[in-house]
Amino acid sequence: MRKLVKGRKLNLTLVVLIISLLLAACGGEDSTPTPYALPTVVFPTPTQAPPTSIPVQSLPALTFAGPTATPRSTNQPPPPTPTYRPSPTPELPALPKSPIFTPAKPDALIKAVTGWLNQQKDALPTAENGPENARARLRDLLATWNFIGAEVPVYTGDLDGDGKPEIVATVADDWTHFPSSIAGYGLVLVLKANKSAWTGSTLKQANLKLQKPSFRDEFVYPKLEKVDDLNADKKAEIVFSELYCGANTCSTSLHVLNWANNKFTDLTPDVPVMPSAKVSFEPGDTGTTILFAGGGFGSVGAGLQRGRTEYWRWDATSKTFKLADTKYEVSYYLYHRVIDGNLALDKANYPAAITLYTGALTDSTLKLWFNESQGTPQQTQDEKAILTAFARFRLALTYALSEDRANANQTLQDAIAKDGKFSGWATAFASAFQASKAPTATVAAKEGCVAAVKFSQQNPSLVDGLNLFGYANPTFKPEDICPTLK
Repeated sequence: MRKLVKGRKLNLTLVVLIISLLLAACGGEDSTPTPYALPTVVFPTPTQAPPTSIPVQSLPALTFAGPTATPRSTNQPPPPTPTYRPSPTPELPALPKSPIFTPAKPDALIKAVTGWLNQQKDALPTAENGPENARARLRDLLATWNFIGAEVPVYTGDLDGDGKPEIVATVADDWTHFPSSIAGYGLVLVLKANKSAWTGSTLKQANLKLQKPSFRDEFVYPKLEKVDDLNADKKAEIVFSELYCGANTCSTSLHVLNWANNKFTDLTPDVPVMPSAKVSFEPGDTGTTILFAGGGFGSVGAGLQRGRTEYWRWDATSKTFKLADTKYEVSYYLYHRVIDGNLALDKANYPAAITLYTGALTDSTLKLWFNESQGTPQQTQDEKAILTAFARFRLALTYALSEDRANANQTLQDAIAKDGKFSGWATAFASAFQASKAPTATVAAKEGCVAAVKFSQQNPSLVDGLNLFGYANPTFKPEDICPTLK
């Protein structure tokens, strides 16, 4: 209300002022204005800078970016434009469609592979990094076609020693069900540089001189493991595995191929085979050792198990890879302690065999399989009886082969006194051993073994207790009561 009154007073004052000025302008000499004190009214006005003369040509150019004008000097580079994706690279030729391929007729595969690779200049043998580019693209191509497993590599290596690398792959007609009992039949694919292009060839069982021929021509799920010089002959070997799957377990076999005399030869004629196996390599001064590790079956019937590693090394005499050694995982079962004693005895490592057999007789911490697997008390008792008797008999034999007659005779007497129905092996052996007129205990031990084996064959059921530990373990026959002695 006060603001309204104050405003009205101000407006009245202005009116009076205007009327007075008009009267003064219209009046004569006799007109005398009445003095009136006017209030001072201040009206705010904008402050203006003094004008300045600016040449038009010196004004900066204006660049409009959106609704707001932003002055920018013409001699400055424009701000960078954000990049949200890389510039596209030249595309490779389109992948050809999967050929109709069967291992029995591989020509379609070879034609499709070489035809596509030879279209790419940077993958030709004469191009810089050509073999490596071709290797990588071949891997992608085979994987796209589902002719190669997700973990299966493609390698390069100089197979024939001419200084030029070949490209090696393993292929199968279908990896959709891998691994399974449905076999994926396949072969080995080799690409060789022929002047400025790639040519291809394939290998299957029928191409190889195997000492143990297979029932089929193709390989089963072949997997390339390595292409390298394993036997120091300055040429690369092809190492690949095969995988066979049953209802519960997949087993792996191993091949090493070498090019000589214008053909490929399998350098593993014994064909190593192992369930649940993995392949690795250990370089050495005289060549590379192939390590084959695994050994576990997936079925209950396999029984008591432990893993092992086989060492396959180049044998210059036979010119093949042979099993040089086997190392087993540590086990605390009485059965495995006896088996380890047998392995040492087979290698004529008598000190180790004596230690192992003695441990089987004296180590009370060793476990019994039937006790651990919830067998009956009678089964557990029978297990301990036969393993103890067998270990004691083998200990006596080992002492005899070590020319230690005193300990051999003492151990035989202990066996006869303590091993009940299983003492017949020791009794037969002792009779022949002690009656022998052979000049050495070693020769006398051979005569003792002849008598023990004869007794065992006449009483074949005695070794049955050694065969109750599952099919993953050795099977004993009556004549196996003694090892083969040279």
